[in-house]
Amino acid sequence: MNKIHILGIGPGSRDYLLPITERIVSEADTIIGGSRALELFKDYTQEKILITADLAKIKDYVKENYLTKKIAVLVSGDPGLYSMLNYLKRFFSKDELEVIPGISAIQLAFAKAKLIWQDAYITSFHGKKDKKALLEMVSTKDKVAFFTDSKFPPNEIAKFLVENGITNKIGVVAENLSYDSERIVEASLEDLSKQKFAKLTVMVICNE
Repeated sequence: MNKIHILGIGPGSRDYLLPITERIVSEADTIIGGSRALELFKDYTQEKILITADLAKIKDYVKENYLTKKIAVLVSGDPGLYSMLNYLKRFFSKDELEVIPGISAIQLAFAKAKLIWQDAYITSFHGKKDKKALLEMVSTKDKVAFFTDSKFPPNEIAKFLVENGITNKIGVVAENLSYDSERIVEASLEDLSKQKFAKLTVMVICNE
């Protein structure tokens, strides 16, 4: 029986793409992914399907075709961390899925900052702005790491935390990880609040 392959493509650069992922994609009949993921395989001639907000359309295509086609679903970073795997598991059994890990941007951010992450609390503020939850996490956890976006960027996060009495922490902002424009900034929350950052960022907040 054909497996539906859910493949982590890493943070974005081909340098961080695992050889097993490249092999499986090369053998696939259909490649499904976001625009950045498909860009990595722009020279491949297989059928390509862009993931949009209409996830049901992707699910229906996979359900209708996976028995006769080899399907590769590409997800950013690692499939186990805020990816489409969570959605597809609602409709397909474990026996129907094959998951290949990738290097998460969170993992790369810790490496760039020379920090261990075995003791970190990992979450995401991508697409949401739950300030109360953020304040509670940073207040009670020694090390917090999360994805951010333009709706609640790192400088606003830092400003909010300082305004609410969090002054004994440092922050690390890793932007555009794995790309030529990559930048890692480590500073006090007050200093971070005065800076501007790219849309694609990972933020780590930890004790000084």
